[in-house]
Amino acid sequence: MARGRDDNLMSKLRQMSEDGLASFFNEVMTNDKMRSGLGRAGERFMANKQSFDRNVEQVLDFVNIPSKRDVRDLKTRLDHLSSQILNLSIKLDRLLDADEPRTEPKPIARRGAQSKKTSRS
Repeated sequence: MARGRDDNLMSKLRQMSEDGLASFFNEVMTNDKMRSGLGRAGERFMANKQSFDRNVEQVLDFVNIPSKRDVRDLKTRLDHLSSQILNLSIKLDRLLDADEPRTEPKPIARRGAQSKKTSRS
C-alpha cells in the first residue's frame, strides 16, 4: 500500500517537474530578451570550454603526456605507414615472382624403387 502511494507521489512530482520545465522553456522561447540572453550564455560556455581544453592540452604537453588529438594524429600516421608497407610488400612479391624462372617441378624419384632394383641384380 505504501509502495503504491510512493510511486504515485513520484509520478506526480515527475509530471510537475516536466510541466514546469516545459512552461519555463516556452516562456524563454517567447521572450526575445531571455532567448538572446540564453544564446549569449551558451556562446560564453562554449568559449570557456574551448579555452579550458586548450589550457589542459598545454599542461599535458608541458608534462610530456600526449593529448587525445596527439594520439589520434599518431594513429592516422601509423595507419598510413602500414598501408604503404603493405603496398611495398605486394610490389616486392610481384618483382620476386617475375625474377624467378618458370620451370616445371621435377618428379621426385622414390628411394624404395631404386633400392629394390639394385638388390635384385
